[in-house]
Parts: sequence; structure tokens; C-alpha cells
Amino acid sequence: MRGALLCLLSIVGVAQAQTVPPVNLYIDSLNASFQNWSWSTDYSLNNVTPAHSGSPSIRFVPKSWEGLLFADVANTYDVAQYESLTFWIHGGSGNGQVLHVSILSGGVALAELDVASNTAGGIVAATWKKTTIPFTAANGLTSGGFNRLQIQDFTGGSQSTVYIDDIVFNPRTTPLPSGNQSVNVNLSGSRHSVSPLIYGVSYGSTSTLANVHYPVRRWGGNSTTRYNWQVDVHSTAGDYYWQNIPDSPSGTATPPVNNNADRFIDEVRAAGGEALISIPTIGKVPLPDRTNKHWGFSVAKYGPQLRNECSEPGSASYCTADSGNGECDPAINTGLDSQGHRYCVAYGNQGHFHIVNNDPADTSVNQPATFWMPWIAHFQSRYGSAAAGGVRLFSLDNEPMLWDSTHRDVHPVAPTYDEVWTKGRDLAVQIKTQEPAAKTFGPVTWGYPDLFTSAADAASCNCLSGSDRAAHAGKAYIQWYLEQVCAYEQQTGIRLVDYLDLHYYPQGDGIVDFNGYNIGYSESAAVAAKRLRSLRELYDPSYVSESWMSDLGDADGNHYSKPGLLPRVKAWMATACPGHPLKISISEYNWGPDQGASGALAQAEALAIFAREGVDAAMRWVAPEAGSYAEDAFKLFLNYDGSFSRVDGDSVATSSSDSEILGAYTIYREGQHVYVLLFNKSTSPQNVAIGVSSTLAGAWQAWRFDGSHHLGAAGNGTISGSTLTLNSLPARSSTLLVLPAPVGSDLIFRAGFE
Repeated sequence: MRGALLCLLSIVGVAQAQTVPPVNLYIDSLNASFQNWSWSTDYSLNNVTPAHSGSPSIRFVPKSWEGLLFADVANTYDVAQYESLTFWIHGGSGNGQVLHVSILSGGVALAELDVASNTAGGIVAATWKKTTIPFTAANGLTSGGFNRLQIQDFTGGSQSTVYIDDIVFNPRTTPLPSGNQSVNVNLSGSRHSVSPLIYGVSYGSTSTLANVHYPVRRWGGNSTTRYNWQVDVHSTAGDYYWQNIPDSPSGTATPPVNNNADRFIDEVRAAGGEALISIPTIGKVPLPDRTNKHWGFSVAKYGPQLRNECSEPGSASYCTADSGNGECDPAINTGLDSQGHRYCVAYGNQGHFHIVNNDPADTSVNQPATFWMPWIAHFQSRYGSAAAGGVRLFSLDNEPMLWDSTHRDVHPVAPTYDEVWTKGRDLAVQIKTQEPAAKTFGPVTWGYPDLFTSAADAASCNCLSGSDRAAHAGKAYIQWYLEQVCAYEQQTGIRLVDYLDLHYYPQGDGIVDFNGYNIGYSESAAVAAKRLRSLRELYDPSYVSESWMSDLGDADGNHYSKPGLLPRVKAWMATACPGHPLKISISEYNWGPDQGASGALAQAEALAIFAREGVDAAMRWVAPEAGSYAEDAFKLFLNYDGSFSRVDGDSVATSSSDSEILGAYTIYREGQHVYVLLFNKSTSPQNVAIGVSSTLAGAWQAWRFDGSHHLGAAGNGTISGSTLTLNSLPARSSTLLVLPAPVGSDLIFRAGFE
């Protein structure tokens, strides 16, 4: 190291001595900032005697899982700034009552602990004893924010009355103990350019674009598989009662001008991004009717069904009772079709029944691949050609291997290798003919199993050695698909598919939690830790998925229990397309809830992994909620300073002393900045010593977010040397360090030498 200078970074959000006052939640009365949400049928917050100090105290009869719950809806308290929770408890006439105390952030239990085991001498009759809950890593209380306290019966039975008094969250008097990590950045080694398209999302709204100008937004999903661009109508398919829905009321647009796709593209382009537009390959589109709703499973036509649209709460003003959900009870639905076959038949092996032999013409008409050429011509007339800045990114449908499920009202037969390839090929030919500069994405898989097999084999529960796979030389579906793409190019000189497009969701229980529907579970300590480990599914061939995948074993030497997604598909690509690989896209993925601390941290590190591993495009499903921590994960790369400064350049080799504790990544913008991204995945602060292979000179800045602080400035200074030490990176935090370029800017590498 040349001219090393030790630089210390003062960390925003790390507790220092006496920085906050205590939170006196209950001393003689409930703190005015807290609301009483207790659900006990027998308690009082104004008990006169006994009282530990002053008067009154809390009386609580623990029974039937009932509890005390106090919530501050206006404030969140930073865990790192508090040392402990203390309160006094009196056993009344009993001893050893079984109670649990929970410290929560919203509905998320940061810690749930037994009261007696944290009480000196336990809960004792007629005696006040002090309970102390230390804020330590062992208790999961070192990071994030809290705003609720709960004390609950944990027997389900009936216990003796207890009395509670003097509930206080005590400020930290000494900093949390920190671990020590080291990071090495090699600016002189091999590098590759980071594609800006990896910072994409699906859909989004005007509010989600205000703080993040996403470089690419995807118009895709189940509703786009059956979209009639001529009349601006889509099908909800299996997502909602199999209905055709006009996207713009009659008179508000003149399709195709200003149809739903046009409006989406206009919004994307206004924010400086580009759109990825899904074009159907299924061969059917909604009826050309912009005025009326149509549905696939009429109750009048196909018999009684388990639910209809009017079963939905609050739907009375718009619902259609004849629009069924396609599921049925054979004891009630005994109808026959014109051939004398039952409409209501069993499917799967779980005792479910659904409607079959319905008429696709109830909702749809057939259309060949040529149906889409005029739509692309419309884009060209509205936005210019792809080569001149018009629409250039097109997806070959959405998850075609699920047509027999999501779109079974018109495609009940499970797709095969050949059907998906052939229909995608035919559409890609039309796209490339009409728009030679277009870039196409295919085959748009639905998840990990889709790499290996077809829906036809999956339908027979024979995913790894079914007849469809056997008919294709026993090759995994994506391996075979790549061979078709590259063989076609070799024969014709035309690359029909530019991006191998995959969807990927980690399968561990609780990891994916769209918008926090079950955030109390999915941000629990165990799930949060598993979520952060599961990022290895993207890049580590040795990592065994902590999910049902672990049961898949190593059949045929393919190590199915070890996803290793990117190395796996790159190896297939190297064999199928030697010297001329496709680009890689992950156009759907999700790693946790928008408002979750570990979900946002995982999202941020996923983006860094995409950059390091050479992913060419990625789109989260869906765009994060405006103002959420998941939005902060994108802002870290796209708007870290509030002025839309971006992290871009080349990914360079970076190592961490323990990548399970600290993820470390570097992106180098030649001659301007070295961006070091640090992800503290542990539940303790970490001191980080960074060594760079070149001498740096100039000003640096740091930006950070964690589970209790949104993205903001986290320090600055100057450096003249090749080392930097950051003290006490907060637990479960994401940090961007913006360093000056090396002295001399490593001019030899500007030609791109590896």
C-alpha cells in the first residue's frame, strides 16, 4: 500500500452515550405518545395497590393468550440507541406465571422473550422483581426500529394476576460491540461494464417515479398474455375470474392510439427510461369489444361454481354474478357438455375440481403471429424506429409454461418444449422483420423448475425424466431452448432471442412477501437471516437452497438442490452458443417486503450481485412502494444524493473477509469515482478496513439506509492513500462509499484490457 492514510468515518445512526432520553412507557400512567391496544378482558392501567413506586400500577390477569399492547403510531425508536427494556413485576398471590414480552416494529416482532427467565429471581408472589431485556445480538435487538410493546399470556389457560410498573426503555450508555471485517478492492484486475438495465422494475406509478428514475420498466405479467392492442382490452385470466376488461373506457382513447401500452410507454419515457413490452405468443386475444365485459366460466352456461365475482367483499356495485371462478363441486355441478361429458371434473391429487370443456370463444379469438406486426409499426410511427430511439425491447409473452394454469380457459393443454419454442420463434421472426433493431426477451420462464422441464412433464409429476424431456435428448428445457436459438442464428444469420429471460423467486418459506402481507413473520429473525443467505442461490453452485428444493437431490449429476442460477445458465449457454452467448435477463424477482429491513437489504445486495455477475437486465416484481425501504435500495444506485447521481461504470474484483457477514462490491467509473458498496448482514455493528489497489486522493462521501433510517448522508472527508476504515457500520445496513478516482486514473485500462 502506498501512502496509506487511516480515515475514520462517523456513522449516522450508531448510538453514542446519552444521545437520547429514556422512553418512560409507563410510570404512574401510560406515556401520552402511546396508545392502549390491549386485548385483555381483565386488566387495569389504574390499579392502586400494589405499586412499585408512586401510584398506580398495571393489573393484568394473564389468560387465554390475552395480552397488553402499547403502540406509538407517530414515532419509531432506533433499537441501536437503547440498552435495555426494564420493568418491575409482582406475582400477586401466585408464582412463576408464564408470560412473553415482545418488542415490535409495527406487526414485526423484533424479539419475543420469556419474562420469568429475564427476571431476577423469577416472578414471585407478593414481591416486586425487576425484569431486564438486554438489547443485544443474542436477543435480536441491535438494529431496526420499534414502536410497540406487548406482554402476553403464554399458556392459553388461566393464571394468577400479576402487577407491572415502571416500564422504561433505557438509552445506551456504551456503543454496541463491533465486529471487525476487511475488504480488498482490486482496480487493476479484470472488469466488465455494468448494464444500467439491471436497475429495472415492473410497472410502477407516477409516485414511484418521483424519487427513482428507473432505467427500464416492464409491461408484463399474466394480464399481457391476452391483450388486444387494437381495442385496448386485456384478460385477467386466472388472476381474477377469467374476465376481459377494457383498459380505457370508450371515448377516452382511439385504440391503438393512447391505449394502455402507449400511456405506459409515454410515462416511462418522460422519466428518462425505456419500456420492455410483452407481446403475446399464445395465439388468442380478447374479443374486439371495448364496451362490454366478458368472462370465461359462465355460471349459467357451465353450472354452479365455488365462487363468483359477487363473492368478493365490496364488489356489489360492479360485480357480475355469472362470472365464476372455474372451480366447482361435483355433487352440485352435474352439468354435461354437448358430448355428454361432465363440466366439473377432478384435477390434481388434492380433491379439487374445476370446469373443463368450456368454449374459448366466450372471451377470445384466434390471431396469428402476424397480428402483432401492425402494433410494432404503430410504435414506430409514434416513437420512431428502435435505431432512432424508439421502442426496442420486446418480451415473447409471459411465463408460457403456465398457460395451462393461468390461462386454462383458452389453453387447457399443458405446453411442451416445442410449442413454446415454435410460437416464440414465429413471433420473434415478425418482430425482427418489422423492427430489425429490436431486442427480444425469451422464453420468459416462471421459476426455478421451469429451467429443467415443460408444463407437459410437470402435469404428469415427472419433471426430470418425463416423456417431453426424453423426446429432447433428456436435455433441460433451457439448455435445449438455447440450442434452438443459436442453431437458428447459425442457419439464418438472425438472432431471434437476444436476452435469455428468466423469472426467479427464492422459495424458502417467508422470504418473498409482496408488499408486506405477512411482514410479522417474514421479518422474523430466522426468516430474515435465511433471506439474506438465500441470495447465494443466484451465484453460488455449492449453496443448498433452504427450501423444498433441498429435497431434489443430485439426480443425473445436476445438483438440483443447489440452484446456482447464473453459473448454471452460463454453462448451458457456453455449450449451446460458444463464443456468442445471449445476454441474461431476470425480468421478475423479489427478495422481500417493501417495508422490511432485511427485505430492503436483500434487494440492495441483489442489485450489486447482478452487477458483479454480469446480468444484463433485471426487473423487480413490482416497483417498490414510494417512500419504502425497498425504494431506498434502488435509490442507493440511482439517486443516492437526491440529485439523481447514479452508480455506474465497471464492476471490479472485490473481496470481503467474511461475505456472510459483510457483502462487498465495487463499481469503478473510470476517471471519476470508485463506488464501494457494503452490506452489513449481521445483527452487530462492524468495523471495516478497506484496502484499494491504487492510491486515491480527494474527497469522499458515504450514504446509507437501514431498518430505522431512510437513505441519507452518512459521513464525508478526504483521503490521500489506499486505505480507509469505517467504524461501526450499523447492523443490517446498506452503505455506499463514493471515493475519488485513483491518482492517474489507471489510464492503461481505458482501452478495456482484462
